[in-house]
Amino acid sequence: MTAWLAEQMLVYGSFGILAAVLLLPALEAALPVVGALLPGQTAVVLSGVLAWHGHVTVEAALLTALVGAVLGNLAGYAIGSRWKERLMARMTSRSRHRRVTERALGLIERRGGGAVFVGRFTAVLRTLVPTLCGATRMPLRRYLLWSVLSSAVWAPAFVLIGYVTGPAGPG
Repeated sequence: MTAWLAEQMLVYGSFGILAAVLLLPALEAALPVVGALLPGQTAVVLSGVLAWHGHVTVEAALLTALVGAVLGNLAGYAIGSRWKERLMARMTSRSRHRRVTERALGLIERRGGGAVFVGRFTAVLRTLVPTLCGATRMPLRRYLLWSVLSSAVWAPAFVLIGYVTGPAGPG
């Protein structure tokens, strides 16, 4: 999957790389079910690899990953806020999903903004926390603060992971 994604990103040059880095993290955070299948974090790491190979600048990869993460978080928050009942019913319909959703809700209730920060770095929580924060009506300003803060740490960390591993990666 990673090789395929790298090929697709390279087909369209810098535009394709930056589009994938913007859209995939945004979709990952905005759509809880679909987000689990989309390699948003993988695209960000690949952008670092491709930056090392000179296909895109590191700055462009960092900024695009940051914007994609924040926009995805805001979209996920809006979706959770708008369709709370429907989403909660769907997310808790299966016992496995119910357990993960209940754990994420507990984390949000106990930690609030800290849950947003930790959720950005955890695969399953990255797809659930934005929507659940909207569903639980976490204050938007507080949510946005933590979303930007966590994304500002997450984006450089994963672009730099890709950049450091660049010599070994596709490009």
